[in-house]
Amino acid sequence: MTLQRLLASVMLIVCHFSLAQVYSVERSVGVIEEGSSLAFPWSGGLNSGQYNTMDVDLDGLEDLIVFDRSASKINVFKNIGEAYEPTFEYADQFPQNLRNWILLRDYDCDGKKDLFVSDPLGIVVYQNISDDEGLKWRVFNERGPQSPLQTIGSSGPTNLQLNATDIPSITDVDGDGDLDILNFRFTGASTVQYHKNLSMERTGNCDSLQLERITQEWGEFEQCFCAQIAFVGDVCGTLVGRTKHQGGKALLTLDMDNDGDQEAIVGEEDCDILNFLLNEGSVNEALMNASSISFPNTQNPVVFFSFPAAYYEDVDFDGVADLLVAPNISGNIGFGVNFEQSSWFYKNSGSESNPDFQFVQRDFLQDQMLDFGENAVPAFYDYDADGDQDLFVSNNIDVNLGFIATLKLYENTGSATQPSFELKDGDFFNLSALNFINIKPAFEDVDNNGSIDLILSGTSLNTGNTSIVYFRNSLSSGLDLEFEQQALYVISNGVSSENFKLFDIDADGQKDLLIGRNSGRLEYYRNVGTAELPNFGLQDEEFLGFGISPFTINTSVDIADLDADGNADLIAGDDRGNFTWISDFRSAIGSEAERQPILFETSTDQSQASVNLGSRLVPRIVNLFNEDKPAIVVGTGQGGLNILRNTGAEVQPSPELVSGIYPNPAVGRNTVLFRTSERTFGYIVSLKGQRLTEPQILEAGTDNVIDISSLASGFYLLVTTMSGDDFTSFRFIVDR
Repeated sequence: MTLQRLLASVMLIVCHFSLAQVYSVERSVGVIEEGSSLAFPWSGGLNSGQYNTMDVDLDGLEDLIVFDRSASKINVFKNIGEAYEPTFEYADQFPQNLRNWILLRDYDCDGKKDLFVSDPLGIVVYQNISDDEGLKWRVFNERGPQSPLQTIGSSGPTNLQLNATDIPSITDVDGDGDLDILNFRFTGASTVQYHKNLSMERTGNCDSLQLERITQEWGEFEQCFCAQIAFVGDVCGTLVGRTKHQGGKALLTLDMDNDGDQEAIVGEEDCDILNFLLNEGSVNEALMNASSISFPNTQNPVVFFSFPAAYYEDVDFDGVADLLVAPNISGNIGFGVNFEQSSWFYKNSGSESNPDFQFVQRDFLQDQMLDFGENAVPAFYDYDADGDQDLFVSNNIDVNLGFIATLKLYENTGSATQPSFELKDGDFFNLSALNFINIKPAFEDVDNNGSIDLILSGTSLNTGNTSIVYFRNSLSSGLDLEFEQQALYVISNGVSSENFKLFDIDADGQKDLLIGRNSGRLEYYRNVGTAELPNFGLQDEEFLGFGISPFTINTSVDIADLDADGNADLIAGDDRGNFTWISDFRSAIGSEAERQPILFETSTDQSQASVNLGSRLVPRIVNLFNEDKPAIVVGTGQGGLNILRNTGAEVQPSPELVSGIYPNPAVGRNTVLFRTSERTFGYIVSLKGQRLTEPQILEAGTDNVIDISSLASGFYLLVTTMSGDDFTSFRFIVDR
């Protein structure tokens, strides 16, 4: 991952004058829940995990790679000998801009797993060429660099196209030693295509992907809708009246009955269960004639609100692959998915060729993390007045009729220099009685009486309004709250994801209000009331240059002196996982402020890199370790927390520019702007790979105008290249 991930705006050049702060990801702070110590509490949470294994450090042990679709984030869990240890050290060595799904499979039989990834034009394959220097990848394609994987269809070579959210099965279907591919058809009926790899037949080696589509009706079945399957002789129209391809589909195939052929396990976007289809045919002629929706066993079958997807990997170190199931969704759908328990583990008590899946838990890995489901927001205050910082975290509780938000209290049972936390209250102050969702807490002296109050925003399930309320604290130290809530400000109606920060922006002794909007704007509301009775009026719609942008959606900020220079700094996170800070932000008011990257030490040699902490980042500055430079605790959209500890290092960031297209979507426009950090060439292609424009020079550090007047509404790719050997694509939408 490059520093581009960390810069907040597509139109921003990082200047030479400021020093970037360097942080380490702190994992040593202990956490106890219900009497048990968590193994890796500060891992950032997990929502929509996709499970693969590979040896990332070439030590002979298979490590666990979990790609979280909800954040497009690689999570690496090192195998340290029948236990897992999370690390950021290898995640940034994977290819960038991964989306939708990944599968790790060894296509060239060299003992190193290669990477198959979703692409707008189908599938891109990265060959694993790792060596002692670390993970290394090279794009595989016999036609040229970074081209989508092709298959031979009825009319010749064509992209192996599948829907963006579909997950194919990449396995040796015919048992000849090379990898074949099964996938649901891109359009039309929901039948499965079989792409046979002819590498063994043609060369006697399994070191290539020479694919030919053998059939579009592998197994002779069609998925009609959820649990409705049309077998031989039936058609979907007679069963449910629907014949078109519905929703995304996740396909896993494996031999469940030791007869050499592949059974199918199918998850669908519009379905809450897995379909298991028994293969009554043969290795070369699959035939599905029966299905089961109580998979993998009748006592504890998979039941998710939406789109369960199954994965087959050994995760308990016994040498036999197990079954893992998670929702393959990018975010919650009407709060229907319990993301605190979205990682279901079924142990294989049988063998690879005759599995016997036994249910173990619904929170694999999650049970060792601080995982609050989704959109965790931390806050700190010494509630028991013992001199150290206690932790409060928002939590949407899964109840029978949906979700209700509250706070969890973790008491600091360590000290001001060596913190450790223990869960003390799962519904602090009975805040679930507010009937809110998406509570976002903070502690501020709202009414200027010398005591720190509890302030929070939340969306009322009764009215739909997102409001800021607070509860008065009667103590000058510690916490004794009045239960009667005091209204402070209505943020919005119908939008629950926006963020707030109280701070005296203009240094007049009165708390002002910042609101990070869903549009990407950061709005400044000046306190036009009094210090004791705040009242807010809009002062600046685009504070510090945070304007409407798809790159800074739901900006969340916190303010404190990060670099110990006596000036207040502002730190910002957003939906896309951008993470930046503005030094001495008051001096930049009235201009587009310089946003500096935050770097991380990710390896034992103290090299600095950027880190993907997840999506929807909410940073909170807190002096957890009684140091000159405070720590940052980051809540994530994946429901977890990370602690970032300042290493004391400061480095000169490289002058980089975020490459990207703006506006995106391009609504009613004939041109778009493109910015890049280096001179390149670019042209527009359709999602089918057809080139639509001639190459044009794209200059570095400027707004390159690209003509899109000839394009109809739809999805397109801007493909850029410097040398003809290395291509990068940027997806954008035209809306007429």
